[in-house]
Amino acid sequence: MMIVGRYVGDAAFSAVGVGGSVMNLFIAIIIGLCVGFSILYANAYGAQDYEKLRKTIYTTAVIGISITLILSIAGFIFLKDILNAIQTPDNLLRECEIYLRVIFAGMIFCLMYNLLASILQALGRTNVMLYIIVTAMFFNLFFNYFLVAVLRLEVMGAALATVLSQVISAFLCLFYILKYLPKLKIGKEDMSYDRKLSVTAFQFGITSALQQSSLFFGKLMVQRAINALGSNAVMAYTADICIEQLLLAFGDSGAAAIAVFVAQNYGHNEMGRVKDGLKKGIKLMVITGVTLSVMLYFTKPWFISLLISVEKLQVTAIALSYLSIMCIFYPLSFATNSFQGFFRGIGMIQLAFGATLTQIIIRIILTYRFTDLLQLRAVAIATGIGWIAMISIQIVYFNKARRRLQVI
Repeated sequence: MMIVGRYVGDAAFSAVGVGGSVMNLFIAIIIGLCVGFSILYANAYGAQDYEKLRKTIYTTAVIGISITLILSIAGFIFLKDILNAIQTPDNLLRECEIYLRVIFAGMIFCLMYNLLASILQALGRTNVMLYIIVTAMFFNLFFNYFLVAVLRLEVMGAALATVLSQVISAFLCLFYILKYLPKLKIGKEDMSYDRKLSVTAFQFGITSALQQSSLFFGKLMVQRAINALGSNAVMAYTADICIEQLLLAFGDSGAAAIAVFVAQNYGHNEMGRVKDGLKKGIKLMVITGVTLSVMLYFTKPWFISLLISVEKLQVTAIALSYLSIMCIFYPLSFATNSFQGFFRGIGMIQLAFGATLTQIIIRIILTYRFTDLLQLRAVAIATGIGWIAMISIQIVYFNKARRRLQVI
């Protein structure tokens, strides 16, 4: 987004922001599926049942590919309706359509990467995933610069850069699995239909996908409210979300790590390790959230300047007003992610979904109620209140779960 903000016009920058909100909703479904599947991988791996693990990988791949193809086709068919539904400004419609059509065409690569990455994470290969993510990030920057700044493909170049980086990420994951994890090689005997496994995989995947997609559906509804505020608010929010996604990615990764750790040891009935790991995980997540929030609070003008020209004083002021409030609430997101990882790890994905849904409903209601009065500050306050409600629900059910499981 930094490259897009520097080398294309304001309309194209805003279009990528609006298109990104739609893209994230679709991708959230895929990520949610794979997060749900990863719990099953971790359970099987924790029990050292490689036959079950291979069958689970095959079954989840079939489910994932089927759902992704449906999503891609639906995206192409209903694209204009979606953009109109979120009140996309007329001057952004064409660029949004170009961006999203490329994304939908390459969505299968998004599934491939997330499915393979979830396998590696479930098996504890987090160091490998770090190298792959860093490599993909550099390729993404290169493709963005080459396609956007050199070839001047604007929004199409930004979309192609995203897809190409996912292709490379998927290839690297596949290469590592084939070379270093021969026990995961799927044979004909692993491709048989298992009704019970299919139903379980579908339930875990869909519930987790609903959780992830509800979060981004809420963000899409918030984007709709912001679109009605005009181009300055859209540009400011686009910049804010770029920075926010970078910060919250640490929390999302922490939640995934906790979920996998809990699932592996829960599947092997190592409740002592669950206890120790969970305590350390929550402590690390909260410390990380507070540290990053404080750092962002004092450096937010610099981050904003990377995305918005210094001449745009009004847009910059709007963007800073949002981040100033959000820096107070970001540590709550890290805390909620810790509990989400725990609940997913022990299979209580319905509770994780319910807590997320509560946060989203509160966020949408308060945003629409106060946006006209407080502009982007209303979105920040609504988000923070939603996180407070979410963590309150999680603490209540966490206390019940730990007594039942004797975790802590």
